[in-house]
Amino acid sequence: MEGFPKRHILVAVDDSEATQKALDWAIENIYRPGDEFHLFHVIPPGQYVVLSTDLGMEEVIEDDEATKKRVEDNARKILTDKFVPKLTAKDVPYQLELVRFATDNESIGAVVCRRADQLQASCVVMAKHNKGAIKEFFVGSVCNYCTHHCKSPVLVMHCD
Repeated sequence: MEGFPKRHILVAVDDSEATQKALDWAIENIYRPGDEFHLFHVIPPGQYVVLSTDLGMEEVIEDDEATKKRVEDNARKILTDKFVPKLTAKDVPYQLELVRFATDNESIGAVVCRRADQLQASCVVMAKHNKGAIKEFFVGSVCNYCTHHCKSPVLVMHCD
């Protein structure tokens, strides 16, 4: 489709079936020639807190470089195996983006919104995971955060 500017579609992905369904839907319903999909995955920062018996923080242990590399390589392999074949089958240009960041819901939501802003994303596609009302009340939701804070339109797929 000539005449349309290149659009960047940010797809927040994890290894869930819901995310795969959301990507399938986005390929079929949002993609147009010239667009680029950005598969965005957040992995933990690679540090662990050791708690003492009285639940005080005793120390923070950083993963060594080899462990960090294994985690990143494993995440990249999962994304490549699950998502890339869908994109290449439809000739959809894409980029895999792995980011190390805190993996609580608000932090993930913030980094997704920041990346969407950097890309000037035309759309952010996310899959909503059904956690139940009580867990979502206490833990929160990445989708909920993004729908309230992201400047780009956010498409939330209810796939569960």
